[in-house]
Amino acid sequence: MKSNYSNFWLKFAKIFSYRFASTTSIILLYFSPLILNITAASAQTSENGIQQTGIVSIRDIVSTLIQILRSKDTEARVNAARALGGMGIQAKIAEPALMVALNDNESKVRYTAATALANIGGDTKSALPLLQEALQNESKWIRNDAASALSNFALNIQTQSRSLKTKELNQVIKDLEKTLEVIRKSDYKISPQVVKSINNSLESLKRERLRG
Repeated sequence: MKSNYSNFWLKFAKIFSYRFASTTSIILLYFSPLILNITAASAQTSENGIQQTGIVSIRDIVSTLIQILRSKDTEARVNAARALGGMGIQAKIAEPALMVALNDNESKVRYTAATALANIGGDTKSALPLLQEALQNESKWIRNDAASALSNFALNIQTQSRSLKTKELNQVIKDLEKTLEVIRKSDYKISPQVVKSINNSLESLKRERLRG
């Protein structure tokens, strides 16, 4: 297992240093949730008798993904946004780039960027309408990702509920009510667990409003 990690980081370091990271393959082949939990790693190998070391940090990865998010390749942009979302709070510095991606010409990129913003705990004011819209998308993975992101958004807001002003709390409750309405009217089945999670957060926020 350790050698696999070393091989990954060595390959990434080489690709990164030679600026070949603007391809879709690097996302598809290398970015798994397990690897993204590693904050930093080093790899060593011997080429032509010379020992080499490559070090890549999470910040390096995020920076590279931000560059890929500007690629002319639609699938590369989609996969970059999805990878950033999978990194959670570790990708917080990508928030400005993801906000820009909300206006991408391709709907897949817009939806995935919105999902990523919700998952990294970013500003979702502009992302929420896109996430709600994505629940009606014909692509199953776009729907599932959007539903999961909305659940994460609801949970994050729930934990912050006591710090919200009355106006903000009312708006969030309205947003979640609309989300559940969209889910109910959707032509596609949304995970019951997600619906339950969003509904639980909504009820918690309503109780908090009554206490206020």
